[in-house]
Amino acid sequence: MQAALEEPFLHVSSDQFVAAGMLPPRRDDGGPFDWWLQVRPRFFAAFHQCLLAFAVTGNDLIVEHVIEFRSWRADLAVLLADLDVFLIGVHCAPDELDRRERIRGDRRIGERRAHVELNGIHTFGPYDFEIDTTAGVNTQTIASVLSAWKRRAPSSGTLAQSPQKY
Repeated sequence: MQAALEEPFLHVSSDQFVAAGMLPPRRDDGGPFDWWLQVRPRFFAAFHQCLLAFAVTGNDLIVEHVIEFRSWRADLAVLLADLDVFLIGVHCAPDELDRRERIRGDRRIGERRAHVELNGIHTFGPYDFEIDTTAGVNTQTIASVLSAWKRRAPSSGTLAQSPQKY
């Protein structure tokens, strides 16, 4: 996406912070290092705040982020309310998600599938555009995203809209 855009966009992902060694080793012991109850919630709250900091200082962003919880979507809607946000729903077949997790080697197999099937990540509200990446990402995929983005209605407020009935 960055190479196809006519303006400079920063690519921001929580995985970049993880890969940089920002987080302490995971523990699930109920103490101050407990991943699920202590470290993870604070990390993602800070990640969401950093998106705002990057954007309000004049940076255009491509954000790679799985919005895992309805509360995250609501928080992001408030944080980014005054910004031009173009929200893309990225879909992929469950078997392909499992295959990609095996190749990456740094995820529990089934973690991404659980986000879709158990957490309902694509049910928290509408998207401005949706794509399926089961077959991968190619120039046609990128062109379709860019075309939709160029046709967008700036500041449509999709991020803050209520969930659609499916």
